[in-house]
Amino acid sequence: MTRTIHRLASVLMAAALVFVLAACGDVTPDQARAYIQGDLDACYLGQYNQDYLDLIGITAEEAEEQNYVWNTTAEAEILMDYFDIYPTDASAERAVALIRDIYALSKYQVGAASKLDDGSYAVTVTVQPMDILVRYTSQNDAASLWAAALDRHGIYSQEALDAMSDADYEALEDDYAASVLDGIRALLPEMGYGPEQSVVLQLKLEDDTYTLVETDWQHFDSMVIDYSGQYCDGSTSSVATA
Repeated sequence: MTRTIHRLASVLMAAALVFVLAACGDVTPDQARAYIQGDLDACYLGQYNQDYLDLIGITAEEAEEQNYVWNTTAEAEILMDYFDIYPTDASAERAVALIRDIYALSKYQVGAASKLDDGSYAVTVTVQPMDILVRYTSQNDAASLWAAALDRHGIYSQEALDAMSDADYEALEDDYAASVLDGIRALLPEMGYGPEQSVVLQLKLEDDTYTLVETDWQHFDSMVIDYSGQYCDGSTSSVATA
């Protein structure tokens, strides 16, 4: 079995939430900033302040399902795909837990909102990309980890691999997944960060509703965890201190 490592071509997009302009007035810059802050905190930290919930008109439970659960599950799927992890129930649960712990260490800051000529808002957000995957891949080879898992299960040929029962093969995949995900988790205490990056998130006004521009969100999201080394080199990144 040949295992490959690749990044999903499309970056995840958080659930599209919109808030409607109040019939009696306009959305203020403070509200636009509060929306961006609330959306990021909901998606990455699982935190919900009342101002944000009031703006989008949903409960904390609804926000958790639409934002945090959706976003962490989607990112866990990307992580598993990147390391060619077969998504069993056990590996998927482990991957989601890891992503949530990584996201808990994310660093971003939301600036003031500026109103544009068309009534839309632009909000500059700075983020320090996390280098954990860059460091992990610089120190580990997925093909070697897969070979080691095969060895632990006594599989030394393609014929033997093909002859495995479904249950035995799932156990093999879970073994490989655990070796990768536990290895990444071991790097959490010394999370490093690349240089600060800035991105403008636009809340576009259309038909009396504001929606977050998808490409802006994708740009920001690609910076939060650096997969490719575009923002962090894994050796010179600053390390978080208590």
